[in-house]
Amino acid sequence: MEIYTIPQLAKLLKRRKQDVYSMVYSGEIESFKTGVRGLRVTQKAVNEYISSKNTMNYFKI
Repeated sequence: MEIYTIPQLAKLLKRRKQDVYSMVYSGEIESFKTGVRGLRVTQKAVNEYISSKNTMNYFKI
């Protein structure tokens, strides 16, 4: 299973780190803590986020 740091995920999603942190803190992207300051995101959580965004686009009129 692939696990990403916030900077890695920002690069993957082509977003700013601050945007990814906001998505994590708001619950848009599921994450888990490692140590005192480390946040990690699994590939599964990334896939779920991308799927939810793709689904939302279909319902826009």
